[in-house]
Amino acid sequence: MKLNKLVALVMAVLTACALLVACGGGAKVDGTYTVALDSNTYFAAQEVKNDLDSTDKRPDGSDAQVAFSRLFGMLDSRVAEGTAVADYYTATLTLNGGNYTLNKKIAVDMEYVNDAVKGMMSTDIPMLELTFTGKYTVDGGKVTLEVPTKVDAQVTPVAGMADAYTRFGGTYTDVSADAADDTNFPGKFFYYFNTLYFVENAAVSPMTLTVDAANSTFTIG
Repeated sequence: MKLNKLVALVMAVLTACALLVACGGGAKVDGTYTVALDSNTYFAAQEVKNDLDSTDKRPDGSDAQVAFSRLFGMLDSRVAEGTAVADYYTATLTLNGGNYTLNKKIAVDMEYVNDAVKGMMSTDIPMLELTFTGKYTVDGGKVTLEVPTKVDAQVTPVAGMADAYTRFGGTYTDVSADAADDTNFPGKFFYYFNTLYFVENAAVSPMTLTVDAANSTFTIG
Protein backbone atom coordinates (compact mmCIF):
# COMPACT_ATOMS: atom_id res chain seq x y z
CA MET A 1 0.00 0.00 0.00
CA LYS A 2 2.81 2.39 0.90
CA LEU A 3 4.54 1.58 -2.40
CA ASN A 4 1.36 2.36 -4.34
CA LYS A 5 1.03 5.69 -2.52
CA LEU A 6 4.65 6.52 -3.34
CA VAL A 7 4.15 5.69 -7.00
CA ALA A 8 0.98 7.79 -7.06
CA LEU A 9 2.83 10.70 -5.47
CA VAL A 10 5.66 10.49 -7.99
CA MET A 11 3.18 10.38 -10.87
CA ALA A 12 1.37 13.41 -9.48
CA VAL A 13 4.62 15.35 -9.27
CA LEU A 14 5.57 14.38 -12.83
CA THR A 15 2.13 15.39 -14.07
CA ALA A 16 2.39 18.74 -12.31
CA CYS A 17 5.82 19.31 -13.86
CA ALA A 18 4.49 18.44 -17.31
CA LEU A 19 1.61 20.86 -16.88
CA LEU A 20 4.00 23.54 -15.67
CA VAL A 21 6.15 23.14 -18.78
CA ALA A 22 3.10 23.08 -21.03
CA CYS A 23 1.89 26.31 -19.47
CA GLY A 24 5.22 27.95 -20.01
CA GLY A 25 6.41 27.86 -16.41
CA GLY A 26 9.78 26.85 -15.05
CA ALA A 27 13.22 27.69 -16.36
CA LYS A 28 13.25 25.57 -19.51
CA VAL A 29 14.12 28.60 -21.67
CA ASP A 30 16.94 29.83 -19.47
CA GLY A 31 20.14 30.28 -21.43
CA THR A 32 21.95 32.54 -23.86
CA TYR A 33 20.80 32.95 -27.46
CA THR A 34 22.68 34.80 -30.18
CA VAL A 35 21.92 36.19 -33.62
CA ALA A 36 25.03 37.18 -35.60
CA LEU A 37 24.60 38.84 -39.00
CA ASP A 38 27.02 39.86 -41.71
CA SER A 39 26.80 43.48 -42.82
CA ASN A 40 24.99 42.79 -46.10
CA THR A 41 22.29 40.78 -44.33
CA TYR A 42 21.95 43.45 -41.67
CA PHE A 43 21.52 46.33 -44.11
CA ALA A 44 19.12 44.29 -46.26
CA ALA A 45 16.60 44.09 -43.39
CA GLN A 46 13.55 46.27 -44.06
CA GLU A 47 13.60 47.73 -40.56
CA VAL A 48 17.17 48.89 -41.10
CA LYS A 49 16.35 50.32 -44.54
CA ASN A 50 13.42 52.24 -43.07
CA ASP A 51 15.60 53.68 -40.32
CA LEU A 52 18.36 54.72 -42.71
CA ASP A 53 15.84 56.34 -45.05
CA SER A 54 14.35 58.48 -42.28
CA THR A 55 15.48 62.06 -41.69
CA ASP A 56 17.96 62.15 -38.82
CA LYS A 57 17.07 64.74 -36.21
CA ARG A 58 19.28 65.67 -33.28
CA PRO A 59 17.66 66.03 -29.84
CA ASP A 60 17.46 69.81 -30.34
CA GLY A 61 15.34 69.28 -33.46
CA SER A 62 18.01 70.22 -36.01
CA ASP A 63 19.07 67.92 -38.85
CA ALA A 64 21.96 65.62 -38.04
CA GLN A 65 24.97 66.60 -40.13
CA VAL A 66 26.34 63.06 -39.84
CA ALA A 67 23.35 61.01 -40.92
CA PHE A 68 23.02 57.37 -39.86
CA SER A 69 22.93 56.41 -43.54
CA ARG A 70 26.47 57.83 -43.93
CA LEU A 71 27.86 56.77 -40.61
CA PHE A 72 28.37 53.06 -41.25
CA GLY A 73 30.54 53.60 -44.31
CA MET A 74 32.66 56.01 -42.28
CA LEU A 75 33.14 53.40 -39.58
CA ASP A 76 33.97 50.55 -41.96
CA SER A 77 35.34 50.97 -45.47
CA ARG A 78 34.24 47.42 -46.30
CA VAL A 79 30.63 48.39 -45.67
CA ALA A 80 31.05 51.40 -47.97
CA GLU A 81 32.31 49.00 -50.66
CA GLY A 82 29.45 46.56 -50.17
CA THR A 83 31.61 43.77 -48.78
CA ALA A 84 29.85 41.30 -46.49
CA VAL A 85 31.58 41.77 -43.14
CA ALA A 86 31.15 38.64 -41.01
CA ASP A 87 29.63 38.99 -37.52
CA TYR A 88 29.05 42.67 -38.18
CA TYR A 89 25.95 42.85 -36.00
CA THR A 90 25.24 40.73 -32.93
CA ALA A 91 22.13 40.52 -30.77
CA THR A 92 22.61 38.47 -27.61
CA LEU A 93 19.67 37.46 -25.43
CA THR A 94 20.16 36.00 -21.95
CA LEU A 95 17.19 34.55 -20.08
CA ASN A 96 17.57 33.69 -16.41
CA GLY A 97 14.79 32.99 -13.94
CA GLY A 98 12.30 35.47 -15.36
CA ASN A 99 14.87 38.20 -16.06
CA TYR A 100 16.38 39.03 -19.44
CA THR A 101 19.22 41.04 -20.89
CA LEU A 102 19.24 41.93 -24.57
CA ASN A 103 22.46 43.29 -26.00
CA LYS A 104 22.65 44.89 -29.45
CA LYS A 105 26.09 45.62 -30.83
CA ILE A 106 27.62 46.75 -34.11
CA ALA A 107 31.24 45.65 -34.48
CA VAL A 108 33.89 48.26 -35.28
CA ASP A 109 37.36 47.30 -36.51
CA MET A 110 39.78 50.21 -36.29
CA GLU A 111 41.69 48.94 -39.31
CA TYR A 112 38.77 49.92 -41.51
CA VAL A 113 37.66 53.16 -39.83
CA ASN A 114 37.87 56.26 -42.03
CA ASP A 115 41.00 58.37 -41.37
CA ALA A 116 38.88 61.49 -40.86
CA VAL A 117 37.01 59.72 -38.07
CA LYS A 118 40.27 58.60 -36.47
CA GLY A 119 41.37 62.24 -36.42
CA MET A 120 38.35 63.24 -34.32
CA MET A 121 38.40 60.41 -31.82
CA SER A 122 38.42 61.05 -28.10
CA THR A 123 37.90 57.41 -27.07
CA ASP A 124 39.74 54.25 -27.99
CA ILE A 125 37.19 53.08 -30.54
CA PRO A 126 33.78 54.15 -31.87
CA MET A 127 30.96 52.22 -30.19
CA LEU A 128 27.35 51.41 -30.96
CA GLU A 129 26.11 49.11 -28.21
CA LEU A 130 22.98 48.98 -26.04
CA THR A 131 21.95 46.54 -23.31
CA PHE A 132 18.33 46.27 -22.20
CA THR A 133 17.19 44.53 -19.01
CA GLY A 134 13.75 43.54 -17.81
CA LYS A 135 11.33 40.70 -17.11
CA TYR A 136 10.08 38.00 -19.45
CA THR A 137 7.19 35.55 -19.54
CA VAL A 138 6.82 32.24 -21.36
CA ASP A 139 3.72 30.94 -23.12
CA GLY A 140 4.18 27.67 -24.92
CA GLY A 141 7.05 28.16 -27.37
CA LYS A 142 6.94 31.95 -27.17
CA VAL A 143 8.93 34.25 -24.92
CA THR A 144 7.69 37.78 -24.35
CA LEU A 145 10.19 40.39 -23.24
CA GLU A 146 8.34 42.99 -21.23
CA VAL A 147 9.15 46.69 -21.68
CA PRO A 148 12.71 47.15 -20.39
CA THR A 149 13.23 48.59 -16.95
CA LYS A 150 16.71 49.81 -17.82
CA VAL A 151 18.98 50.49 -20.77
CA ASP A 152 22.77 50.74 -20.58
CA ALA A 153 24.52 52.62 -23.38
CA GLN A 154 27.95 52.54 -24.93
CA VAL A 155 27.25 54.89 -27.82
CA THR A 156 29.95 57.12 -29.25
CA PRO A 157 29.45 56.67 -33.00
CA VAL A 158 32.26 58.87 -34.29
CA ALA A 159 34.12 58.76 -30.98
CA GLY A 160 34.83 62.45 -30.64
CA MET A 161 33.47 65.96 -31.00
CA ALA A 162 31.52 64.96 -34.12
CA ASP A 163 29.18 62.84 -31.99
CA ALA A 164 27.25 66.06 -31.34
CA TYR A 165 26.34 66.19 -35.02
CA THR A 166 24.83 62.69 -35.17
CA ARG A 167 21.25 61.81 -34.30
CA PHE A 168 22.41 61.15 -30.73
CA GLY A 169 23.62 64.69 -30.18
CA GLY A 170 26.58 63.60 -28.09
CA THR A 171 28.57 60.78 -26.53
CA TYR A 172 27.01 58.23 -24.16
CA THR A 173 29.52 55.87 -22.58
CA ASP A 174 28.87 54.00 -19.35
CA VAL A 175 25.50 55.69 -18.94
CA SER A 176 22.07 54.23 -18.23
CA ALA A 177 18.42 55.22 -18.01
CA ASP A 178 15.49 53.62 -16.21
CA ALA A 179 12.68 55.42 -18.03
CA ALA A 180 11.90 56.11 -21.66
CA ASP A 181 12.17 59.66 -23.00
CA ASP A 182 10.88 60.34 -26.50
CA THR A 183 13.13 63.38 -26.90
CA ASN A 184 16.35 63.14 -24.93
CA PHE A 185 19.09 60.55 -24.61
CA PRO A 186 19.89 58.32 -22.80
CA GLY A 187 16.16 57.79 -22.14
CA LYS A 188 15.49 57.79 -25.87
CA PHE A 189 17.58 54.63 -26.25
CA PHE A 190 14.52 52.73 -24.98
CA TYR A 191 13.11 53.34 -28.46
CA TYR A 192 15.86 51.09 -29.85
CA PHE A 193 14.44 48.06 -28.03
CA ASN A 194 11.81 46.74 -30.41
CA THR A 195 12.85 44.72 -33.47
CA LEU A 196 16.01 42.67 -33.78
CA TYR A 197 18.11 45.56 -35.03
CA PHE A 198 19.88 48.69 -33.79
CA VAL A 199 17.18 51.03 -35.10
CA GLU A 200 14.88 53.67 -33.67
CA ASN A 201 11.22 52.74 -33.28
CA ALA A 202 8.07 54.81 -32.87
CA ALA A 203 7.12 53.24 -29.52
CA VAL A 204 8.37 50.99 -26.75
CA SER A 205 6.33 47.83 -26.23
CA PRO A 206 6.67 44.19 -25.17
CA MET A 207 8.43 42.05 -27.78
CA THR A 208 7.57 38.42 -28.46
CA LEU A 209 10.16 36.01 -29.82
CA THR A 210 10.89 32.33 -30.29
CA VAL A 211 14.02 30.74 -28.89
CA ASP A 212 15.79 27.85 -30.58
CA ALA A 213 17.52 26.01 -27.75
CA ALA A 214 19.13 23.46 -30.05
CA ASN A 215 20.98 26.16 -31.99
CA SER A 216 21.21 28.78 -29.20
CA THR A 217 19.54 31.44 -31.32
CA PHE A 218 16.21 33.27 -31.53
CA THR A 219 13.81 34.94 -33.94
CA ILE A 220 11.41 37.83 -33.40
CA GLY A 221 7.77 36.83 -33.47
